Amino acid sequence: MKNFSRSRLGFVFWGLRVYNSIFFLGYPILGALFAIPDFSPKSMGKIFLFGVCNVLFLMQVFLFNDWGDAHLNPEEPFFRGTQALKHPEIISARGVLILCLALALISLSGIFYLCFQSGVMITLVGLINIFYSHPRFSLKKHFILPELAHISFGFIYFLSGWRLFEPLNSSAVLLAVFFGIILMAGNFANQIEHFDEELKTGLRTFAIIFGKRPAYRLSLWLFFLSALYLLLLSLFDPTQGWLVYPAGSLIVLWSLSLLYFRGKNLIQNISKLRRAIRIIYALFSIAVMLGIFLTKNLK
Repeated sequence: MKNFSRSRLGFVFWGLRVYNSIFFLGYPILGALFAIPDFSPKSMGKIFLFGVCNVLFLMQVFLFNDWGDAHLNPEEPFFRGTQALKHPEIISARGVLILCLALALISLSGIFYLCFQSGVMITLVGLINIFYSHPRFSLKKHFILPELAHISFGFIYFLSGWRLFEPLNSSAVLLAVFFGIILMAGNFANQIEHFDEELKTGLRTFAIIFGKRPAYRLSLWLFFLSALYLLLLSLFDPTQGWLVYPAGSLIVLWSLSLLYFRGKNLIQNISKLRRAIRIIYALFSIAVMLGIFLTKNLK
């Protein structure tokens, strides 16, 4: 078993963030589902291919991020459970970059084939990631820029899915704001978890400048306020009125979470908060997909 974990095949488990890639796939896929005209085999086949291409794209996003982190802090690969350069004797930094390039070319070629405009937007997401992760440019070294990168990533990535089926409109943009905010809010929890390592490498994240507790509180309140924003959006946008139910459920979940986390010192065990975030938004995504399915079929 030990030999397998330190093999090239084992790289799938310790080098590729497959779970994270599938989780963040929700951004473009939900965008596409909001705009899907019907659930015909043609539409579903298009979403399936779009999803496969985006999983490959997200894998290279995380691989490049791992490569950049390893250059900023050579010790990082060894204390992370999943890190592309955890075993450099098996796959080198150059090998990781070659894999990134191959995955980017394959995924973007497929996305451009499905929808040129979606391909342009996802290429923009890739460029943001290069400036965010590359050790020479690293947006993480500059105040506010990491947060702006995350909100832009979520915003554009959601719109890329919408454009797969429909031209962009005000509803798409307003919904994309919600998805950008929740990605930024989740990043604050990530900053707390990796606070000590990022402090050593001279990064200037919000948590490092203002402290773990303000970052923790801001993360929770942004999640709650984004749910409130979605509720208001559903009340004032007649085309998305059905969203009042998943938005209301999200407000209830975050209200209960705020009350529960208030008496807990999760700053020292931030992984529990990150787990709660993923569970809440997994349930929310299921509710949204069910709402879209029912809405489209009742038309």
